[in-house]
Amino acid sequence: MAYDLIVIGSGPAGYVAAIRAGQTGLKTLVIDKKYVGGMCLNWGCIPTKSLLESAKMMRKVKQAKDFGILGIDPDALSFDWQQAIRRTNTVVTKLSRGIEFLWKKNGVEFLKAEARIISATQVQADNRILDTKNILIATGSRPAKQEFFKDALELEDLYSLVELPQKPLLYGRGANLIELAQFFALIGKKPTILATDLPLMPQLDGYLEAFMQKKLKKDKISVIPMAEALLAAGKLLHNDAEVVYDMVINAGFRKAVLPAMELELKLENGYIATDRNHQSSIPGIYAAGDVNGKSYLAHVASAQGLEVIAALHGTPPAEEERSHPINIYTDPELAQIGLTEEQVKSSGLEYKINQYPLTANGKALAEGESEGFIRIIYETHYREVLGVQIAAANATDLISEAGILIELEGTTYDLARTIHAHPTVAEIYMDAGSIVE
Repeated sequence: MAYDLIVIGSGPAGYVAAIRAGQTGLKTLVIDKKYVGGMCLNWGCIPTKSLLESAKMMRKVKQAKDFGILGIDPDALSFDWQQAIRRTNTVVTKLSRGIEFLWKKNGVEFLKAEARIISATQVQADNRILDTKNILIATGSRPAKQEFFKDALELEDLYSLVELPQKPLLYGRGANLIELAQFFALIGKKPTILATDLPLMPQLDGYLEAFMQKKLKKDKISVIPMAEALLAAGKLLHNDAEVVYDMVINAGFRKAVLPAMELELKLENGYIATDRNHQSSIPGIYAAGDVNGKSYLAHVASAQGLEVIAALHGTPPAEEERSHPINIYTDPELAQIGLTEEQVKSSGLEYKINQYPLTANGKALAEGESEGFIRIIYETHYREVLGVQIAAANATDLISEAGILIELEGTTYDLARTIHAHPTVAEIYMDAGSIVE
C-alpha cells in the first residue's frame, strides 16, 4: 500500500500535519511507537500545565480569607499528588481521543510501532515495508542524559511517582526547570535549582530573566550555578556547605530524538538540518518540530507541520520565519514576542520602551493577581512595535494580541486607539500604548 505521506511521530508537529494532510486529500499514515500526542501531550506541555494549575489552586485557596471566605484553615491544607495526577490523566485522555477522532474524520491512518526509514520512499514498521511519496520526521526531543547525577529521575518518569520528594534538586536549564521548581514550592516542598548555565532562560529578554530571578529568590527557591558547585564523595557542595536533597530530577536542555535510518541525513548540532520548507538534505524527507532544532515550542512545531503540508501542495512559506510567542507557565506567567531589548540595541535602531504595571489595572487588582507588567518596545520614528513582554497571571493568553499587532506592523498609536473592554487585564495594552514621553 502506497501513501502520499508517512509521518513519524505524533506530537504537535506530527499530529497537526497529519490532520491537515488528510484534509487536503493526501493519503497519510502516522507512526508512533508509544504515545498519541507525543511528549507534549503525555508528559510535557499539557501534564505540566495541569499540575501547575492544581498547585496554583492550592495557593488561591490559601488566600480565601482575603476574598471574604471564612472557614478554611490554610495550615490544614495538603496537596493530594495522586488526585492531581488522576485529573491530569483525564485531561490527557480527552485530548488524545480528540486527536484520534480528527485523524479518523480526515482519513488519516495510525500505526503504533517503531519506524525505520529505509529510503526516501520507504519506511519499515510492524514487520512491513511501507511505500510513500514523502516522509515527515516529527520525533521531537527529550532532556539529554547527563553524567553528573547517574540516578537522576527523568521528567517522563515523574508522573509515575507514588510520592513526591520533599527536597528535590532540579538539574538543568530552561522554562521547564523553573515551572517545575515553582510547582514544588507552591505545594510546600523545598526545591533547589542546579543551573547548568546562566541565564536560566536564554531566549528571554534580560528584563524578564531578571524579574524571574527576583521572583525565585522571593519564593525562597535557591539557584546554584553549576560552575559554583562541587560533587565530592557523593555530596553536593556550594560555598563549602552541603546542599541537602532527596531526589535529582533531570530538566536539562533537550536533544533530538532521531528515528532509525538506513540513510544519512545532514545534521547540525545533533538536529536534522532543514531548509525554509523544512525539507532535509534528502528531497522528500522533511523534519518539523524539536527534531530540526529551530525551536522547542509546541506551537512552532505545529506551524512548521502546516508549512510542510503547504509545501507539498506547491505553496512554500514566506522567506522569513514568522515571529512567534514564547510562553512560560510560571507564577506569574511570562510571555514575549518579537525582538528583545538586546536584539533591538544590537540592530542600531532608535527605540523606546513603554512599561505599565498590573498594580494599576482594575481587573488584576480585583482578581488578586496584580503582580507583573507589560513592556512595549517600539522604534521612535513611526512608533512601530518591535517587541512585547508580559509578566502576568494570564500572560500566555494576553501575548496573542501582540502577535497580531507585530504581524500587521502595528504601532503604539494603534494600541492607544483600540478600545479595550473595561475592566479587563488586556487594557494594559491600551494604557501602555497611550504613554507619551
